[in-house]
Amino acid sequence: MYQNQPNILSRPEDDLTHLRDGLTRLREQAGARDSEVRGLVEQLILAAAEAERQISEQRARISYLEGLSNSDELTGLLNRRGFHLALGSALARAQRHGETGLLVLCDLDRFKAINDRHGHLAGDSVLRSVAGLLSKGIRRSDAVARIGGDEFAILMSDTRRSQAADRVLRLKASIRDLEVPWRTHRLRASASFGSAAYGATSTADGLLFLADQALYADKRPKLVRGGLSVLPRAH
Repeated sequence: MYQNQPNILSRPEDDLTHLRDGLTRLREQAGARDSEVRGLVEQLILAAAEAERQISEQRARISYLEGLSNSDELTGLLNRRGFHLALGSALARAQRHGETGLLVLCDLDRFKAINDRHGHLAGDSVLRSVAGLLSKGIRRSDAVARIGGDEFAILMSDTRRSQAADRVLRLKASIRDLEVPWRTHRLRASASFGSAAYGATSTADGLLFLADQALYADKRPKLVRGGLSVLPRAH
């Protein structure tokens, strides 16, 4: 009856957009004299549109959940899982294209003293502030994560060690100068850093081990002196 209609039902890939377009053309070809056919086609078009909407919502929901699974709820940075995915991608690029970069670990010094003295909400405020400083101090192509309670990781990709080392020094200074207002006090912190360069032959475990050793070497002299202080808040 409708010789020119497309074979709209032979699409196993369920391309709903094309299906809906085909149904629209079929409705137009049916004409006013085939009211029952037109009514059926209208229902099919509505069903296809609703299916498209549901699929779009499901994809958005999946994307949102994937983002949550890779993000730290407190700071908004990558979490440990997200960081390991970023590290794996960076090492894969290093193997394929010879890209070099730097892995940096950052650990707040004697952070437990803040929680013990002022409570976990104060500690959370310090963590968010440090996360903000680290995020502002890196490039868009870099990645920063909170991988533990007070431990952060920064992945500086496609960069030479000398350039990355300068940025690490600036990050260290910015944390040292940080003052976090908390009730009647200003909380101040310092952090220890450790880094390791990576290249085409690097592995994730080996890189993390080297960076962790460097971190401990930087932290060790501070274990006796302490690294957190509390100042009266200026009025």
